[in-house]
Amino acid sequence: MKPTRTKLWVVLFLIVVTAIGSYVYIAKNRKPEITYKEHTIRRDDLEISVQATGAIQPENRLVVKPQIAGRVDEILVQEGQKVRAGQLLARMSSNDRAALIDMARSAGSEEQKRWEDIYKPSPVIAPLGGIVISKQVERGQTVGTGDTVFVISDRLIVLAQVDETDLGKISLGQAVEIRVDAYSDQMVTGKVIRIAFESKQVNNVTIYEIRILPDDVPSFMRSGMTTSVKFIQDKKQNVILAPASFLKSKQDAKGGQSGIIKSGDEALTLVKASNPKAPPEERVVTVGATNGKFLEIASGLSEGDIILQPQASNTAEEASSNPFSPMRPPKGRKK
Repeated sequence: MKPTRTKLWVVLFLIVVTAIGSYVYIAKNRKPEITYKEHTIRRDDLEISVQATGAIQPENRLVVKPQIAGRVDEILVQEGQKVRAGQLLARMSSNDRAALIDMARSAGSEEQKRWEDIYKPSPVIAPLGGIVISKQVERGQTVGTGDTVFVISDRLIVLAQVDETDLGKISLGQAVEIRVDAYSDQMVTGKVIRIAFESKQVNNVTIYEIRILPDDVPSFMRSGMTTSVKFIQDKKQNVILAPASFLKSKQDAKGGQSGIIKSGDEALTLVKASNPKAPPEERVVTVGATNGKFLEIASGLSEGDIILQPQASNTAEEASSNPFSPMRPPKGRKK
């Protein structure tokens, strides 16, 4: 019995060793399977733009204060109302007039009216035309000459912050699309009216402030609201587009320093062959305009072509996870 059992263990050991050896041989000589992600070339619109954040604020914000100390008798405007320069905003009684009118009122309505006709209230006048963005008093309130009664803005603008690397893409009069965060489904158009000459440091980043004037200020737009703005550089319609991830620069192909594909560059891509058994064709294409994510193909590809992007094979991962694999790194060593 013992010799027979010993022979059995020897046979089992040889089988295991043979299996491991066979696996090692196959794993070493197996070619990794290459898979591709496909994209069908089509025509579409290409927008080239610079995006930034901004805030709505008055271009010229003017605080209106009374010329005399006294009591507010009448308020003639409300927040959001448009006013013209020289328009009457409110009427006030000086402290002396307020005391006199109060005494006359106790003597009867006729006496009160007589003194009101004799001693006229003082007007609060709008020094410029614009919109009343703040009313800070109520009727009957007593105010001093240093108190704010109204705040007027001549017009609302968007103040955007642009990174210095994008400043060269911004110009005066450039078209801008504005979306208020609170009303993101509504787009407002505008144009650049001023580019700051002095930079600012925000979180260790050099930025420049850009003033944008909306073409038409909608009723929902309020001072202090945050916005997303898009500076439109160019719009191309019905052009052949390809995702930038499916192309590589010739510089990369030659083993040189990796370079960003720019307008006018030549790049390489893989095109699926019409014969399913044929290998992909490497093709040189000329790039037109680009927004970084998509590239306009000036030449080299046609609508309907299928381009390929090689995908990482799972062979290496599967092998490295197998304890018997020769591709698995030794214990304690990183891959």
